[in-house]
Amino acid sequence: ARARAHNRKAGLHERCEVVCGNFLEMPFDDASFDGAYSIEATCHAPRLEDVYREVFRVLKPGALYVSYEWVTTALYRADNPAHVETIRGIERGDALPGLRAHHEIAEVARQVGFEVVEERDQALPPAEPWWTRLKMGRIAYWRNHLVVSALAALRIAPKGVVDVHEMLCETARHLSEGGETGIFTPMHIILCRKPLVPAS
Repeated sequence: ARARAHNRKAGLHERCEVVCGNFLEMPFDDASFDGAYSIEATCHAPRLEDVYREVFRVLKPGALYVSYEWVTTALYRADNPAHVETIRGIERGDALPGLRAHHEIAEVARQVGFEVVEERDQALPPAEPWWTRLKMGRIAYWRNHLVVSALAALRIAPKGVVDVHEMLCETARHLSEGGETGIFTPMHIILCRKPLVPAS
């Protein structure tokens, strides 16, 4: 309802339709879309091939699909305890079933039938470091903590808000560590095409 209200306000209500559904079982016919995109969404799928297969199904032959996602980079080392803790912290804080490695994305896309047109990390230079906005000094943290705690004590803020604040601060710390070390990117982009002729 909120999205439809925004569309109406923008004068797009006759051109846009909002559908709430499961991206693993989309309520659309085969080959019904000219294009598709996803932004920081498919990282929440338990199995990437399931959502990519469903996107492939609803696209018309020749249509493009672009996905912008969170992944670990080539710098990530599974035998490095600090790396593992950083990535697990990101997964916990953002309710992810498990971050995928950057090289797995194109493999899965090809596995379900896509042609990979382009793939890159938009966070690499010359892009500015995205994680600096997440860094919070100790003074800012304690100021926010005191305000949130006071609001909760006065019952102005809902119960549990202090725990949520702590979890968000912890997640921001892991995200900034992932960005600083280069082991994580939230800006992996892949452009795929559904072939005009099905693979034999």
